[in-house]
Amino acid sequence: MVEVVVIGAGPYGLSVAAHLRHQRIPFRVFGKPMGMWRDHMPKGLTLKSDAFASNIAAPNNEFPLERFYRESGRTEYSPIGLRVRGDVVAEYGQEFQRRYVGEVDEARIVEITRFGGGFRLTLDSGETLSARKVVVATGLLSLRHVPESLASLPSGMVSHSSAHNDLSKFNGRRVTVIGAGQSACELSALLNEQGAEVTMLTRRPLKWYEPKNEDKPNVRRNAWQRVRRPNFGLGPGWRTWFWSERPYEFSYLPQSTRYAKAYGLFAPAGSGWIKHRVDGVIPIHTGSLRSVQMQGDAAHLSVDTTEGPVELAADHVIAATGYRPEISRLPFLEQIQGDIETIHGAPLLNRSFESSVPGLHFAGFMGAATFGPSMRFIYGARFAAERVSRHLSHLGDGQRRTERVAVHQPEQASVAV
Repeated sequence: MVEVVVIGAGPYGLSVAAHLRHQRIPFRVFGKPMGMWRDHMPKGLTLKSDAFASNIAAPNNEFPLERFYRESGRTEYSPIGLRVRGDVVAEYGQEFQRRYVGEVDEARIVEITRFGGGFRLTLDSGETLSARKVVVATGLLSLRHVPESLASLPSGMVSHSSAHNDLSKFNGRRVTVIGAGQSACELSALLNEQGAEVTMLTRRPLKWYEPKNEDKPNVRRNAWQRVRRPNFGLGPGWRTWFWSERPYEFSYLPQSTRYAKAYGLFAPAGSGWIKHRVDGVIPIHTGSLRSVQMQGDAAHLSVDTTEGPVELAADHVIAATGYRPEISRLPFLEQIQGDIETIHGAPLLNRSFESSVPGLHFAGFMGAATFGPSMRFIYGARFAAERVSRHLSHLGDGQRRTERVAVHQPEQASVAV
């Protein structure tokens, strides 16, 4: 029997595994190392977070992104203002794995059942193994959300924004991108720059995050400005301090508040550094999608906008419509899903990231409902890895949250990134 199985090999899975290795806790990791970053992020896409907030969590912070830049011969590192490309993060994660994790099994977990005091896991190869503890850190791919209004389109006509690594195949084609977040804006810009005929469709007017002058990376700030608006993991200014730096304290908020803040803060918006590539360059329609149907080889979208009805024709529709934190989207949990207490599908966790099923932990996006919005970004990986590994090494306080069900449950969230 394995002591711990970690499912997922992205920033959170690798961070947890590195800390388990440091604690000398026997473990196995399953997943493709940095698979989403390598295969499902469009080439040229950049992180919304600043570089200093994009460190995968090695024990004692031994391998920050800055060190990877330096050791790989990249000279452009800057903690603030550097737009880190997704392919660089993928390389960074793979090097992190080699140094701090070791072997990762790319077999896919297809089923988990409770067995004795632990779990039995079935792989896609048919192999089974037993584990005392399981940490689910599967990232976003399984959680992607495509609106039901697009369900009538053939599968080859519609996709999620995470389905594309190479956008050159859309050269000369009409593409409608649905969404108003950073992914929608930057994806639209990249498509346009690679020769696609792009149109954006948003439910609300597009918003742009424009940093204050004193927050811009090329502005020299005096001591008072640095004190008044320090930089935190989720952005500058004291208003972001609690959401960025206090995930443990966040877990003491009422459950309904936690869920609402976790997935409701940082509403979809485009970053100011790509505004010039979208605003006034790409047609943007704001309104509600009334109907979608195929006419010949094209998808026709009828949209009610503030200016009146609009008809859009597209050779392909891309839904940059975010992700849903629902355990029902993880098919390998089907057999034990009914035992996991949730709020709108997100698991309720104790302060060691453990669910209502003893020994079953969730790290990353699923943990935001308990520990706040930092879990939606790489920045939260250190806190998660330290808490989970400390608990599994029996050094934690062993406290378990008993009140897991909220009296009032806010509206279900779909989070755009």
